[in-house]
Amino acid sequence: MRTLDRYLAGIFLKNFILALIAITVLFQFQAFMSQLLEREFPAGQLIVYHMMNVPLVMVQMTAPAVMLATVLTLSGLTRTNELVAAYSIGFGLRRITALLLALVFIISCLLLIVQDRVLPPMFKKRTAYYWRDMKHRTDFYFDVKQDKIWYRSKNLIYNLQRFDAKNKTIHGMAVYDFDNQFNLTQVLDAQLAEYTPQGWKLQNGTVTVFSKEDQFPHTSHFVEKELQIPEKPKDFLEIDKEVDGLRILELKKYIEHMKAAGADTKAYEVKFHSRFSLAFIPIVMCILGVPFSIRGRREEGTAKDLTLCLVVTFFYWLFYSIGLSLGTNGAVPPWLAAWLPSVVFAGLALVLLSRRRA
Repeated sequence: MRTLDRYLAGIFLKNFILALIAITVLFQFQAFMSQLLEREFPAGQLIVYHMMNVPLVMVQMTAPAVMLATVLTLSGLTRTNELVAAYSIGFGLRRITALLLALVFIISCLLLIVQDRVLPPMFKKRTAYYWRDMKHRTDFYFDVKQDKIWYRSKNLIYNLQRFDAKNKTIHGMAVYDFDNQFNLTQVLDAQLAEYTPQGWKLQNGTVTVFSKEDQFPHTSHFVEKELQIPEKPKDFLEIDKEVDGLRILELKKYIEHMKAAGADTKAYEVKFHSRFSLAFIPIVMCILGVPFSIRGRREEGTAKDLTLCLVVTFFYWLFYSIGLSLGTNGAVPPWLAAWLPSVVFAGLALVLLSRRRA
């Protein structure tokens, strides 16, 4: 049986690798061409940017690649009667499914490691390249830590404790102002910053002025103060995206810190749970692929296999996206939003499998 195990595993892994490469290349090519036609960036910069995006795309495309590999493997064995031969020596469908699930479980574990170790630093590099090289914002700096958010623009550096995009407010805001020689000239610290049509309105804070003429800085307190800066709330919306640059434990601590500060963390919690659910979606896709590929469809070819995979994948991702949106909006708990689609489709797959006899 070990020989047959290795034979089936070899076929499946070969189909998986080919499917993953093909889907990733198609997705990247489509994204590259759409941006190239916009003529906003040179082709060379787009190539570098999309190369940095390859690990993320491969993670996202792993689930459909697993399903495609499952369908191609089993349907191919069916068309060549090798599946019937396996049944005849006691190597039934349950054993074959267990073998495939074991392989996919290993793939899912590797996927989780890639999400935690590879994607966060790659996200930061890709973001820095986009803003500094493509957008020519050489002054741009943005970093989200576990307990603070740093944002640099021109001669200003912002330290934000919490940004509420819904109410356009910042809780705990410090603004460091530098001159052209990058000497600190002023530090403005406020408990609350609220955006109005006239600009940012600060409440309950201090202003510390550093002067070359004075040996010691001068600090004054204020109850309310207007702040005219070029940044608007939409500029700080990048914070939500920058959370993708945190590793799993860092994201967990960031959520805890934001909760302690009284912030709405549903969107971040959905991101946290989706890291795990995304990694194990391939298992569900593998189970889904089994009942659709063992119908004795010897007359059907690869084109129908591919069409079937695309249709199932489309509805799965549609349901998955809707679930994440419901979790972000607070309609369902974040953990349920991330895992419900997988549970539903896994249940459907198990029902279909139970009707098969091998």
